[in-house]
Amino acid sequence: MTEVSRSAARRTEVEVSRIPEVAALATELTTLFNALDIPQQQYAVRISMDKSTVSRFLNGRRVATQDFVDRLFVEVERHRKTAVTDETRDRLRAIRLAALKMTDPGSFQLEFLRDELDRSHRTIKRLNRQQQALELLLDDREAKADEARREMHELRSDWMSEQRYSEEAKAELSKRNAQMGNEQERLRAEIKELKEQLLELAHLKYETEQRCAQLEERLFEVERQLATHLDEIDDQSFSFTPKEVADEILQSYSEQRFYDAARTLSLAAAHFSAADVVELWKLIIEMRRYFDAELLVRDAIRFKSAELSADIVEDLLTQKIWPPGQFHACRELGANLAHSKSSAELGYLYNRWRGGGPVFGVLRFAFTFWSESADIQLAFPLLCQLKDDGDTVLMVRVLHILGQRNVADVIILADLLIDRDMNSECHTLFYTWFAGLAIEDRAASLEKWRRAAHQTKNADTLKLLPIRVIRPSFR
Repeated sequence: MTEVSRSAARRTEVEVSRIPEVAALATELTTLFNALDIPQQQYAVRISMDKSTVSRFLNGRRVATQDFVDRLFVEVERHRKTAVTDETRDRLRAIRLAALKMTDPGSFQLEFLRDELDRSHRTIKRLNRQQQALELLLDDREAKADEARREMHELRSDWMSEQRYSEEAKAELSKRNAQMGNEQERLRAEIKELKEQLLELAHLKYETEQRCAQLEERLFEVERQLATHLDEIDDQSFSFTPKEVADEILQSYSEQRFYDAARTLSLAAAHFSAADVVELWKLIIEMRRYFDAELLVRDAIRFKSAELSADIVEDLLTQKIWPPGQFHACRELGANLAHSKSSAELGYLYNRWRGGGPVFGVLRFAFTFWSESADIQLAFPLLCQLKDDGDTVLMVRVLHILGQRNVADVIILADLLIDRDMNSECHTLFYTWFAGLAIEDRAASLEKWRRAAHQTKNADTLKLLPIRVIRPSFR
């Protein structure tokens, strides 16, 4: 499997590097990179990227990501102490999109639509600024027109009152009246033109917003289609047996390709059936890579449904090669289930495993770890189910964990238990909380409890405390 997969990858990269658009991008990137005057390995460390990835981008075996290009611009600007021009950025972006179009049409369409959407948003911002400027200008012209009308009215009043005076005064008033009339006409024409421009601008803005909405819908659809396509490719491409995967992982470690080993392990956890996961786990145990075996199980439980996770756990517990022993196995499997499954999924596992056996040990650990951080409102239904099923063992275990939470959580849970007449369970919860306090802190904590309890609907929760719990704090 190793040689076949590697040779296929090399052929693909060689074919990509021969595409003229990709070669042009590699040339531009290499020219930019050479300005830094540092080795590729040092640059890879600087940007926290694998050296082989940097080499592939600069040699044209892969199309560089836009993030890589943008970071290269930043480093060049920092080194040269001068900004890269917008023309250079736009030219390199166009070259990259051309290369992407030839190698990955789906990703090209996605990035092209994003660029179009960004341009549309920038256009809308620019139109908004123009609209605000036109509105301010229109307000100014309308104010001046009002002022001109007021002055013309005053002038006519003066002209009427001055008719009895000299002809020279009449001529001056007539001249000023004509000037004001011309100014008013000019302002009316300018106001009309501004309103027409505003109307045209509003129409253009509406069209741009509509195009922006259409682009967003199209971008969402392209993203969905591309994600579906990638999932299909991924499902079809990972068609290996557990033995082939184990050999690939071993080969990756021998060549110190640790990332490839981890990726192969994660893909196997995601795509293998429950039986294949267990088979691969046994092979990894035989290789004495115990940490990888734990990672495989953890990822498999995280990726798969509660039903498939239960199949994996049940199959694993039948194996007799757990290095630390069965107790460790139950603890690790329970922790994985607690950290990756919802309360509803844990309920399914409880109904499936409550009959006893090794899986009940896993269930006990799962509920223990889950109770440490579970929401109280979600923990209460679980306690009710345990009460109805008469499962005292798990009930007491969960109450002991919940009783170690902060006083606010304990009070909330106590109120819920009292409402359901679960007084004995409330005693257990109180006792666990109180017993966990230092002796010198008990009196203060009890007083804090009293104050908090009076703020709840069950102000008499303290009456349910056993006398042996209260009495030591007052000795």
